[in-house]
Order: sequence, then C-alpha cells, then structure tokens
Amino acid sequence: MAKKAILVGCNNYPYPITKLKGCHNDAYNMHNILIKRFHFDPKRILVMVDTPGSKNMPTAANIIKQLEKMIEDADEGDRLFFFFSGHGMPLCDNGESKQAIVTCDRNLITCMDFRYCVSRLPEKATFTIMADSCFSGGLIDQEPVQVGLPYIVPHNETCGGENTPKMIPYESYMANLSSMTGLNDPDIGAHLIQLFGSEVSIMFQQSTGQNPLPIMKADQGILLSGGEPSEKTVDEPADKNGPAGGAFTKAIVAILKGHPAPITNKKLVIMARGILGNKKDNPQHPCLYCSSKNADAIFLRKAFHGRAEIGETSEDRVLED
Repeated sequence: MAKKAILVGCNNYPYPITKLKGCHNDAYNMHNILIKRFHFDPKRILVMVDTPGSKNMPTAANIIKQLEKMIEDADEGDRLFFFFSGHGMPLCDNGESKQAIVTCDRNLITCMDFRYCVSRLPEKATFTIMADSCFSGGLIDQEPVQVGLPYIVPHNETCGGENTPKMIPYESYMANLSSMTGLNDPDIGAHLIQLFGSEVSIMFQQSTGQNPLPIMKADQGILLSGGEPSEKTVDEPADKNGPAGGAFTKAIVAILKGHPAPITNKKLVIMARGILGNKKDNPQHPCLYCSSKNADAIFLRKAFHGRAEIGETSEDRVLED
C-alpha cells in the first residue's frame, strides 16, 4: 500500500485571465499537512506550481500525464490524492451542466477526465480530489453527492472586498479563445482542439472519436469541493492572519490542525461548510461527492481488517465495523 499525491497551484494565468495570489501557498500548505499529519513520503508528492522556469509547469497536458502515471502505477489498496487550487469554469455538454478546472496554459481539465481516472483505479484503491476553485462541485462526473445541495446560489452573488473569485466567465473565455484561433464557432471544443490538439479534455475528443466515454461503475472516487457546482470560491489576500490563500484550503488546514483525531470525509466537509457558509462576505458551501461508504471513511485513510502495516500510526489503522 502506497500513498501518493499531486498538488497543483496556478497563480500566473496569461492575460486577460485574472491572476491569483494564494494558490501556490495552498499547494505548499497541503504539502506540509500530507507529510506532518498523514505521513506521506515527500518523494511521493509532486508539487506543480506555475513559477517561471518550473520543472513541473501545471499545463493540462502535464497534469494529465502525471495523473495517468499515478493511476497506472497504483496497486491494490493505494491511497491517491489530487489537489488543485486555481480558476474553475462551468461548461455545458449536450444540455448538461459540467465543471472544469483551468490550467496555467488556458486549457481545461473537465469532470469527465476525472471520471475517466476514477474508473481505472485498481481494486480497493482510493482517489481523493480536493478542488479549491469556482464551480468545483461535481468535478468527478456523475459521482453521487453526500454533502451539499440543494443550496441555491443567488444569481447576483459577487465577491466583495479584496477577495478574488477563482473563476473565469464563460463568455470572456470564449472571446479569448476566438481571438487566438480566429474561428467564428460557438463550439468551445473546436477552439480548444485547434489550440491544443490531442491535449484537450476527453469531453471534446468525443466528436473526433479519439477516446471512448468513461465506463460508469461503483468506484472509490472522493471529491471535496470548495463550493457548489454553480458557486464561486475566493482567493483571499494576505492580511494580519497570514499569507494569501484559498478560503477553502485555509479552512481545511485549520480544521485538520485543530482536530488531531481521525476525521471522516463527511465530518471534514460539514465543518468546512459551517465555517465558510456562515461568512457575512463571500460565503462558500463546500460539498462532498462519493459513495455513502466513503462519506463515512476517514479522510485520506483506508479502512481495512487485519494487522497494521509496518510504519503505520494508530491513525492509519482504522478498522471497519
């Protein structure tokens, strides 16, 4: 059994996309938590941030490459973790609302890509995703919701103060793509295919027949999202309380630091939802998407029977009922 993680923070988006300030900090804060609290081997944690000259620039192609490698190398019972802090965007696919994260090169990784990853997990392995981005609820396509909804986001909801919303309006994104491709086409996939070729999301490869649709089955995917499917999340500026960072990541880190005992996925999200949902300015409502069994599983832990593994702490060994 191995524990592996990919942590992504995107701050330096190209113009005209709004730059963010705290996403690198979010990735490094999660890095520290994984090592100190959950005993991940630092050699098995890949940090991808968009600093100039980065060896692991978080483009869509590089992220997908690393995700595929992590999935392909996984063995039975492994615990896999993917963290993203950056911009998110809503999409529409055949009339259905879909979600995507925006990588540093303007490309998209969609909920269908994460569904494809989850569908390829080996037996008894778990894949936990934590997304601190706007519209991140539902980022594993068709994963059942355990915490969240039916909260309805007000249509006139805006981000106040110095907080920056971690989202890109669809219309402005399309206008930016059109200026680069020269295409007069309302199909976002046509623009992305011209710009990124085979590196586009599986969602946009369907029309070309390059990849089959992900196989739906009972799975071990777990998503902790910073908000509802239609909700904005915020990048908070540095202040007297600390450096810039995502409100969701800050809340999760604070809960884990103040809660030394094992905590379930469900309880962790409910606690974060209580903190962020009650804010006067820029409230967020984190969600949990997974099976009912995984909702009650310990965050980043694998429940099992039998003897503890060598090197595991008492928190690692959580017995099933």
